[in-house]
Amino acid sequence: MHPSVEAFALAAGLLALGAALVHRFGFPPLPIYLLTGLLVGQRLPVQDLEPLPSLGLLLLLFSVGMEFGPDRLRGLSGKAVQAGFYDALALPLGFLLGLLAGLDLRGAALLAGAIYVSSSAVIVKLIIDLRRAANPESEVVLGVSVLEDLVILVLLALLGGQGLHGFLLSLLLAVVYLGLARLLGPHLVKVMEGLSDELVLLLGAAFTTGTALLFQMAGASVGLGAFLAGSLAASLGLRERFERLFGPVRDLGVALFFLVVGASARDLFQGLAPAVVILALLGLLVKLPLNYLGGARAGLSRKRRLYSALYLVPRGEFNLVLGALAQAQGYPLVAQVAVLLVLLSVPLGALLIRFAPELGRLLLREAPKPRRPARSH
Repeated sequence: MHPSVEAFALAAGLLALGAALVHRFGFPPLPIYLLTGLLVGQRLPVQDLEPLPSLGLLLLLFSVGMEFGPDRLRGLSGKAVQAGFYDALALPLGFLLGLLAGLDLRGAALLAGAIYVSSSAVIVKLIIDLRRAANPESEVVLGVSVLEDLVILVLLALLGGQGLHGFLLSLLLAVVYLGLARLLGPHLVKVMEGLSDELVLLLGAAFTTGTALLFQMAGASVGLGAFLAGSLAASLGLRERFERLFGPVRDLGVALFFLVVGASARDLFQGLAPAVVILALLGLLVKLPLNYLGGARAGLSRKRRLYSALYLVPRGEFNLVLGALAQAQGYPLVAQVAVLLVLLSVPLGALLIRFAPELGRLLLREAPKPRRPARSH
């Protein structure tokens, strides 16, 4: 039997066991995937799992891109935009931290992106798993995460390829894709309505990976290509069908991807400098007051703005993309901070979001209402 089959069987079994344990206590499974990789990564031949983890990341970014259809962008509320302004202040603060850490302008920009961007995929999954989609803070949080992803896409386009040349090529490819979608979209949708789910799944996978490879050949980010593919699918009205078809494949790939991230973290963090830990902790702390103030600007109550700040703690997919980019461009400090932020924030964020109501009651104890004086008879 091929070694990849043995590695997959072992990985799937460990992930299933971990997910079953956390499911019993009502926790989302993403943190346990990372911790499983950390615990057993050295004994598990993660290299034999490829290309499933890499495909999982592309499908995750494709799913994030599907949240950016015209309907979702038009639905951004003014509250989310106002909260997003305060959230974006983490960018200059992160850039300043990078300069103080001795990084050049490019390295400081990469660090700023890693500190700034929360994981919309992780946040959405946690909100859905915990059945809080109807809460007022969820609308603000999801809107802020949309704005974050848009900013990071621009940053990836500028820093992820061949500088300005790669950015212009990415912009040109995006314009070409959008033009073709506008011209051929209605006809393409009619054709796909008559196709079987199996064929649509295969065509969607080919389109996503092909677009990612095309962007890589143009000197841009593969993640940017996968994101654009998802955005185009949403603009054509194919979001629901693709979500139904890609969901199980994506979830499997994402589980393996987080497992591989946890396993590879051991090698990445050999000789870990104290500066990495300090920067990661500052990165976690700096956004909490900003998002609390943003929640206040959005008109949320004290309790709900605390929830919104806690919901934006997890970092995920774009941090890992930025970390891989930083490692390739010679910024190991940024790569370590980006990955450490994921390892710390996903389990911590899951706990904070899970127990947000209890934390709100503990931290925001309201003064008891004064008793009315007794009426004299």
